[in-house]
Amino acid sequence: MLAVGSGLGGVVAAAFGRDAAFLIDAASFAVSALLIARIRRPFSAGRSEEVETNVVRATLETARFARRDHRVLALVTVKAGFGLAGGAIALIAVFAETEFGAGEVGIGVMMAGRGIGALIGPFIGRRLAGPQDRHLFAAISLALVVFGCGYALLGAMPSLWLGALAVGIGHVGGGAQWTLSSYGLQRIVPDLIRGRVFAFDFAMITLTFAGSALVTGWAAELFGPRPTVVVLGMVACAWAAVWTWLTTDVRRATAIQASGPLPEPELLAET
Repeated sequence: MLAVGSGLGGVVAAAFGRDAAFLIDAASFAVSALLIARIRRPFSAGRSEEVETNVVRATLETARFARRDHRVLALVTVKAGFGLAGGAIALIAVFAETEFGAGEVGIGVMMAGRGIGALIGPFIGRRLAGPQDRHLFAAISLALVVFGCGYALLGAMPSLWLGALAVGIGHVGGGAQWTLSSYGLQRIVPDLIRGRVFAFDFAMITLTFAGSALVTGWAAELFGPRPTVVVLGMVACAWAAVWTWLTTDVRRATAIQASGPLPEPELLAET
């Protein structure tokens, strides 16, 4: 849908102006909200135990749980490191407008390339994870490298379509990394604490991505978008190397024992 929506958005913006594209986008969110508001069934099973709702205590509880299971610690940190290079995504529009001179249609084409890559990546990543997810962490490492290489290539691309290809390659890795790390958490973390773990996971990626976007904007103004995007690609590859090294024990253990959920009775006892 990212690929389809981006392509249509570029066409609408070129034909009717940016304001029309924003208004149609806003209307689609309103329709989505109305559809969600019609749901009457509960979203989760009933709980007998009291659920922690204090943000600070829930975060500390999540951190303790992640420290106890190093697989979880690895999976909740990988997106945060990915976000350090995520500011490169903010340069897609800059490349389409200033480097390729393609305007709104160019933005749509490059975002469509991002969407297609994000669609293909998880299927490849699932294959690389192997039976019983024994190679899940190795596949995530490789996906991070592909993301970095794709955006580093963008800095050398001379035309819009080659730029869209580089972005697509990058998001083959980005989509695989995002999906595999989320899937790993869904598979490993018990239902008792899964919501808090995912909240922490997305808080970390939001924080690092916001910081990366701010630094990227400053660097692109100062040094230009091409050198900036190459450096960000290198940052992603460097994080892939560091994360791979830090998770050596988890990767080896998973290759031998496969991935699986922690028994919930054990979690309840320790909690």
